[in-house]
Amino acid sequence: MKFKIMVLLGLFILTLSCKKITNVKLVDGVNSGKLSYRLVDDAGKGLAGIKVSLYDAKLGLNTNYPDPSALVGSIRTDQDGVAYFPDLLPNNYLVTCDTARINKVRYRTDEFVQVVADVDKKKSINVSEFSGLLNLTLISTKDYRTVLKNVGVVAYPVNEIILNSSNVFEVINSSTLKGVTDANGFVSIKVPSNIPFNFIVYNITNRNLAYGYNSYSVAKNAKINATLYSDPF
Repeated sequence: MKFKIMVLLGLFILTLSCKKITNVKLVDGVNSGKLSYRLVDDAGKGLAGIKVSLYDAKLGLNTNYPDPSALVGSIRTDQDGVAYFPDLLPNNYLVTCDTARINKVRYRTDEFVQVVADVDKKKSINVSEFSGLLNLTLISTKDYRTVLKNVGVVAYPVNEIILNSSNVFEVINSSTLKGVTDANGFVSIKVPSNIPFNFIVYNITNRNLAYGYNSYSVAKNAKINATLYSDPF
């Protein structure tokens, strides 16, 4: 009888041991996924040398200011514009880029991407699609009613350009983010999304200047309607 009890006890311990080993194998057997993230311009050409960062979406949900502790890794795109992240845990990730330029305009991209185990996910994005519209109406400060028509407006990134009297005309001449108000004092400018912009207002005939307005940023595929008050030229 004593021998039978010892045998049963041994089988019970062996059973517990096998269950424990099985659980370890299940954890160790989690497979990774891969992400190929390609940045292209309007013609579909890959953008090389662009820094792309990957964040754990559970920790880095703020797309404008992702938590640095959520950073999984950063890599620069290759000659074909591809940033390749191998051996990623199955998860949702925030992918950001703030160094891409097209026609001298800097774009900031950010989007969430799901990575699945045993899948090499491939994604290609046109960085200029990360844009929105700034719809502006210019009103005279003389009476705060009269619209200012046929006036030039330039949007410039406030965190990138420090505007002063020596470079203001260079910014006006080189910018592609500009327009001229119509008969209703209205102008619409397409700008990169999630980047703050300020404005230069100028007379297109005599080049008289006004600048120093409130800054605005717009989300991707969104629009902002704003009024700028300026001295009449």
